[in-house]
Amino acid sequence: MRTFLIRGAILVACLALAWLLAARPVSMWLDRFFRVREVSLPVGPLQYDGGGFRIGELQMTFAGMDNQRYDLQLSTDARNRLVVTSGGKSFPFGPRLSPPDPAGRPEIDFAPDPGDDLTLTFERSWMSWPTPFELNFASGRSPRWKRHLYYRFFSKKPSGATFEMLWRYEQQYYPGLGWTSPVMNFNFSTGLLRVSIVPESPAP
Repeated sequence: MRTFLIRGAILVACLALAWLLAARPVSMWLDRFFRVREVSLPVGPLQYDGGGFRIGELQMTFAGMDNQRYDLQLSTDARNRLVVTSGGKSFPFGPRLSPPDPAGRPEIDFAPDPGDDLTLTFERSWMSWPTPFELNFASGRSPRWKRHLYYRFFSKKPSGATFEMLWRYEQQYYPGLGWTSPVMNFNFSTGLLRVSIVPESPAP
């Protein structure tokens, strides 16, 4: 009986350890198929600030999963529209609202073209994962749980051309405080996941 109890305790401890080690990758795997839709967010005003987009009140970085700037370039076309290029494909957002800064500052205010459909949606992981051994030395508090948050910025023109950006952020849960604001950790886990451009189809 004693041997059975010892073996049972060891099995439970091994299963608990396996769960702690596997919960995060399992959560990320599930995120590929299931995410909880939270809310649609305001998509204006729009600005490029040199390191990313400011969409409404959110600052969305151009840093990818490797902590380097994503393959994303911005320019202004002959019609004074802001054009975003990635992977050899370009998408004209709309009119540039601010002139070039004489001091060389990179900020560009812009707006969508008339008739464009813009959305910014916010989703979270379906499954959170426990973090019993993690300690925040700055605050002295330890988060009990973590989960990922996903922001999707999507623009579609009447012509059918589309532009999409998808980010992954991290959120932490502290007892007595609840879930914190989303953060970009630059730890090869959070960042700009995807940029997708579908150009306008040529006329037949």
